[in-house]
Amino acid sequence: MNRRIYRHELKVNDQAHEIPAGKIVHFTEYRNKHITHEKDRVEVWVETQLVADHTIAKSIGRQRVQIFGTGQSIPDGAEHLASCLAGSFVWHLYRLPEPPAGANQC
Repeated sequence: MNRRIYRHELKVNDQAHEIPAGKIVHFTEYRNKHITHEKDRVEVWVETQLVADHTIAKSIGRQRVQIFGTGQSIPDGAEHLASCLAGSFVWHLYRLPEPPAGANQC
């Protein structure tokens, strides 16, 4: 096994997002917003454990995260991972607890 850091773009919305399991090493506003004019995106870097599956490296496990604005309700059991300043907003990244068995996932 080995570890690598990968960048993921997430849309700021009221939805859960699934990303590879691992340590969040950086969370920031979307760097290309001046080109794409998208202001509802952020970027997160995750240190991920990889295992080789034939010729493709795959991350081990997934985690569900959600972005919350200051003052928004945060679900019980959610774990704060990072916060970032994006324009005039501060976004907070939380790992969500695993849903009960049989519940719809993101």
